[in-house]
Amino acid sequence: MDKITVFTLVDRIACFYSLYPFLLFGGKGRFDFTSSAQWCLTKDTNEVLVMMRQFIKPDRVDAGLLQKLRAKYKTLVYFHDDAGGGIPRLEVLPHVDLFYTKALFKDKALYKKQLYGKELYSDYYHTRYGATDPNPRQRAVAEDDSQLAKLRLSWNIGAGDYPREKLRQRAGVACARLFGPRAARFFYTRKALAQDAVSLNSGKIDVHARILATGQPSIAFQRVLILKRIGGDPRFLLGEASQRRYNAELSRSKIVLSPFGWGELCLRDFEAVRAGSLLLKPSMEHLETWPDVFRPHETYAPFSWDAGDLLEEAARYLENGELRQKVARAALEAYRNQLAGLEERFESIIKEIRSR
Repeated sequence: MDKITVFTLVDRIACFYSLYPFLLFGGKGRFDFTSSAQWCLTKDTNEVLVMMRQFIKPDRVDAGLLQKLRAKYKTLVYFHDDAGGGIPRLEVLPHVDLFYTKALFKDKALYKKQLYGKELYSDYYHTRYGATDPNPRQRAVAEDDSQLAKLRLSWNIGAGDYPREKLRQRAGVACARLFGPRAARFFYTRKALAQDAVSLNSGKIDVHARILATGQPSIAFQRVLILKRIGGDPRFLLGEASQRRYNAELSRSKIVLSPFGWGELCLRDFEAVRAGSLLLKPSMEHLETWPDVFRPHETYAPFSWDAGDLLEEAARYLENGELRQKVARAALEAYRNQLAGLEERFESIIKEIRSR
């Protein structure tokens, strides 16, 4: 079987999350990995190219490079791995055969619209609250339904390496840059998901809420709003903590508050589930993603984007331990079952790519 070339950025998200199935199930002789566009254009003899995490650093699509790659490869596929449902690099669509992403808006028509700040929620905070960015940027939109038909759902950061450990992951990235992305696999923890993390969680912390307001104003506005709502409430654990302390705290938290960050999806979402905590998060009903632990009141506790019911939802689950544990346990089970199907999902995606 002919090899597939994976042209990838080499950083922590790529090595420990986005590339995770490629490295875990790739075996020998299935994939060639490179971070060099020049190598792709001048030395690669494969006919299928997968572009992973490209045009992110810097955040500009190189149209000239895309045209050259399109001319060379029989099949060209793009994996978009931003954390949100918004796709800020939609100008890639006309050049590729398939476009995989971590999350998709259920309403695909949204990809034909200009969203302020690139995400649906940043557009919401701009429209409703007047949140503005210093240098707002116009992004490409999908031109027609034939382009939207190329969109596919891949996997999100729930499929990856946990728990986070900065030193180990930094060492893995350094080795991947020196020896190639395959080297990152030797730094995976391979720690098994606890069979009943909910029972193991001591629940000494009511609501873990160590969050910071980062990013451009329209993206950060939700976190600012949430911090105002919970400020001074002793049930919420605020402030900064080291990675080691943060990891330990999650397994002692009844509830983990996980607002949107650079996108809706956050590592914290899956860390909460793995820790046996209840995930408390702004409503995710506008998205489809996989693994999916975002079934309202079944696997997580949603609250409105204006955070008006945040305190009410937190109180509801703090006061009802049986309900809280039921939802947390359902999330853990759903997550476990979906991860068990990761290889099958990955192989079906590779099969579709080869069929093109």
